[in-house]
Amino acid sequence: MSPQSKTLAGANRVRKDEVDKPTVNRQNILAVLRSPNPYSFYLLFLLFGFCSLFYYFGELVDSFGWEALRWDFLYGVHDVHRLLFLAPILYASYVFGAKATTFITIIALMTFLPRALFISPFPDPILRMVLFTIIAGAMGYLTAKAHGETEQHRRLEALLIDQRDAILEMLERIEDGVLIIGPDYRIRFINPSMVREFGEGIGSLCYKYLRNLDAPCEQICKLPNVISGATEKWEYNFPDGRTYRVLSSPYVDSDGVVCQLAIFRNMGKRKKV
Repeated sequence: MSPQSKTLAGANRVRKDEVDKPTVNRQNILAVLRSPNPYSFYLLFLLFGFCSLFYYFGELVDSFGWEALRWDFLYGVHDVHRLLFLAPILYASYVFGAKATTFITIIALMTFLPRALFISPFPDPILRMVLFTIIAGAMGYLTAKAHGETEQHRRLEALLIDQRDAILEMLERIEDGVLIIGPDYRIRFINPSMVREFGEGIGSLCYKYLRNLDAPCEQICKLPNVISGATEKWEYNFPDGRTYRVLSSPYVDSDGVVCQLAIFRNMGKRKKV
C-alpha cells in the first residue's frame, strides 16, 4: 500500500472509531475562535497604564523630588516616548478589533494633550502629537482588518471541517454503499456498507477496486462528468450478477478538490426482501 493509501486508511479508521462521538469539541473550537482571552482586557489596561506612567515620569520625578531618577532622557522631546503607545494600540487591534483600536487611539490622544498644551517647551508639540496619533491609529486599524480577515478565514475553515465531518458521519451510518472518489480516481472515503460488499479500498483506484481493471471503465465511468458539475444516475452490472443503482454528484472535499460522491444501492438485495 502506498504512503497516501496508508494515510487515507488511517483517517478512515479514525472516523470509524469516532462514529459514536459525532462532534469532536466543535463548539469549543468555534468558541475559542470567537472570543478573546478573558484576561486580555486587563493586559491592555496594564500596557496602557505603563505607557502613560512612562510618558509623564519626568513630571512625577519633579513632583516627588526623586533626584536620583532625574535623567535627561525623561525631559527631551517626547516623540520617542510616544512610540511605546504603539504596544497597546496594536494589541487592541489584534485582540479586540477595529472599534477597540479607535477607542484606544482616542484615549492615547487625550493622554498626549496635557503635555502638548501645557508642558512641552519644544516647537509644534500639537502637530507632532497629531501626526503620531494618525499614523499609530492607521497602523492599528490595518492590523485589525488583517487579523479580522484571518480570523474569519479560520472560522470558515472550522465550519467547513465541521460540516464535512457531519456529512461523513451521516454517510457512515446509511445502509447503501458510499464512495468519495477524487479526480485522480483514488477513493478518498468508503463507508462500512461498501466495505461489506467490496472490502477495504481507501486510497485504491476505483476501477481497480470495483472491477479489478487496469484502466478507467470509459464506457460507464461518470467521474469526468460529475467533477464538471453534473449529477449522474445509472445501473452498474457486475460479472457475479450483482446490480447496483448508482447516484453520483459533485462533492467538494475539505482540501477544495471537487470529487465524486457515489451512492451504491444493491438492487439484487432489494428484490429478495
